[in-house]
Amino acid sequence: MLKKSLERFLEWTSSLFFAGLIVVVLLQVFARMFLPRAPHWTEEASRFLMLYMVAFAAGLAAKERAYVNVDVFINFIRGRPRALIQLFIDVTIVVLMAATAWYGWKNAAIGRIQTSASLGIPMHLIFSSMVLHAGSVLLYTIALILEDFRALVTGEADYGNSAVS
Repeated sequence: MLKKSLERFLEWTSSLFFAGLIVVVLLQVFARMFLPRAPHWTEEASRFLMLYMVAFAAGLAAKERAYVNVDVFINFIRGRPRALIQLFIDVTIVVLMAATAWYGWKNAAIGRIQTSASLGIPMHLIFSSMVLHAGSVLLYTIALILEDFRALVTGEADYGNSAVS
């Protein structure tokens, strides 16, 4: 129940930020074509909306193992060797995302003294998107590691579908 609620929350919030991005970009296009002057804040707002859209969707992509990768080699491997390789990849992702979350947190703390140029939003709110991104990927990748261990023990490493349904 909690897992489904989290997934639904991530889906809805990423969709909401995507819809906001579309509205802001369409406003900018409309203003450039039909108004004497385009709003100056739309470029900044679109960047911020894109950051949060990706941050909320990143965990869902990790859950589905949907990140871009080169899987030609790994597709020929079955069983325990494949599970071991996948485990190594997932542990590496956890290490990288933990470092990203740590330094993202430190960067967000620095952003408390800054505001964005056009919107006047405190930058720590914007920089926090990296912490959210890394945290959601961490959460789902740790769940994938548990699946990797199961595949390693049983020797069944079928990663065709989502490992964490």
